[in-house]
Amino acid sequence: MSLQDKISVLYACADILDYPSDNYFENIKTVENLTKIKCNSPEVVLEELCAEYLQIFSIHATKLRCTPYASWWIDGKMAGKSLSKIIDFYNRCGYEFDAKAMKKPADYLPSMISFIAILASDEKFEEIKEFAKFLTWLDDLASSLEEATDINYFSYAINISMQIINSFKEKL
Repeated sequence: MSLQDKISVLYACADILDYPSDNYFENIKTVENLTKIKCNSPEVVLEELCAEYLQIFSIHATKLRCTPYASWWIDGKMAGKSLSKIIDFYNRCGYEFDAKAMKKPADYLPSMISFIAILASDEKFEEIKEFAKFLTWLDDLASSLEEATDINYFSYAINISMQIINSFKEKL
């Protein structure tokens, strides 16, 4: 897979892990087509997917261990010390994270995956390797998601993202 394909897949995975929008299923197809890895999730309509997303990532997120924020996993609480470290990392790399515009904190998983895509676009693989230290919890989140729901889109996007991130780390 080319670098541009990997970047496209990361952006699509970030969208898959965010609140579902009208192009959600197009993102799934993009990832499947570029990676040649099928998702094998039961088919659902967008409204059902939105309801499931809210149950998993919002209403029951802590009980199901499906919180999509790095500080919750790393520090054991929202907006922990790691959040400021992540913001500092963005700044060190020359990117300003605008929390108001993003409407989520800097440690929100889709934002972090999108940031890795940006770093890859700039061929900053050393920075990707360093930033990946903030994502050591992804295996645990993927496992929790597999237990929490029959809809596999979320864990699929995490697993694909991890494969690509690991491929970038291997470049060094």
